[in-house]
Amino acid sequence: MPDTLLYLREADIAGLDLDPALARAAVRTIFKAHHDGQTLSKPKLALEIGPGHAFQSLCAASPAIGMAATKWLGMAPAANGAGTPGIHAMIALNDYTSGTLLAVLDGNLVTAIRTAAMSAAAAEFLARPESRTIGLIGCGLQARSHLAAFKSLLPGLSEVRAFGRSRRTTDLFIEHAREQGFAAKALDDAGDVVRTSDVVITTVPMQPGFAPFLDPAWLKPGAFVAAVDVARSWLPDGLRKLDLLATDDHRQQAESPPIAGDVGPLGSFDADLTELAGGVRPGRLDAEQRAMFIFRGFALADLAVAATVYRAALTREAGLRLPR
Repeated sequence: MPDTLLYLREADIAGLDLDPALARAAVRTIFKAHHDGQTLSKPKLALEIGPGHAFQSLCAASPAIGMAATKWLGMAPAANGAGTPGIHAMIALNDYTSGTLLAVLDGNLVTAIRTAAMSAAAAEFLARPESRTIGLIGCGLQARSHLAAFKSLLPGLSEVRAFGRSRRTTDLFIEHAREQGFAAKALDDAGDVVRTSDVVITTVPMQPGFAPFLDPAWLKPGAFVAAVDVARSWLPDGLRKLDLLATDDHRQQAESPPIAGDVGPLGSFDADLTELAGGVRPGRLDAEQRAMFIFRGFALADLAVAATVYRAALTREAGLRLPR
């Protein structure tokens, strides 16, 4: 057993500047392996404390990757515009064969990268390739990671529309989007963001007293939505009127207990990411379909992205070596 293990801080991970296409490919590959029965995982476990306040654990293993991972996170409502994250996560990576602990990673940035990679992997099957406008409801870390992921996936994207609760956070995001080469503007009406966007990303955190405020009927024909917020921001009665609803994993969606702000039972989903990656569901069938990807986050995606980050860190000799 090695004398040390690797510790990767958020700054170490950010310094690797991981290619979003690489993260997306890692997620798609592991969901294909999941379809082929080559992975092990459990649905997410959650301890619900209150609205937006919970502790969660996720675990998965892959003989193909040669690693197993567990993620532990705590979440609590962040003050509006406070500049501090509402989610605090860490990831442990173990060798698949020996069980040796290989690395501990700060999980916040990895979670942002993997979540955006999941959205983008779903969008490969569900979004129109010619999409030009992306709208973001919520302008925090997830908005930034999704902008990078979708810029990589859809090269025709040129316009950004954004709506956020904090003016300061929204303005900073718009500035960031412009630095990335987008024509970007903030809108005062979230509905206008939805109505004018080919791709919509909702990342609205749960807060006490929260109520849905987005109507699925506002979506353009052919629009794709990544509901990172498990669709809590969308009026639930309109969701089944969409043409295509997909999730990350049927089993997790069915077995996981409700979480605060969850839209509740929607009946069966038309597909999950395992089926899409495995080629047993076709995804989008025509240019007019309105599709939404509603997902909780899946342990296999954490494993895939964390392993990719770990290998990049070894190559670059990034991070801190800690004695065991």
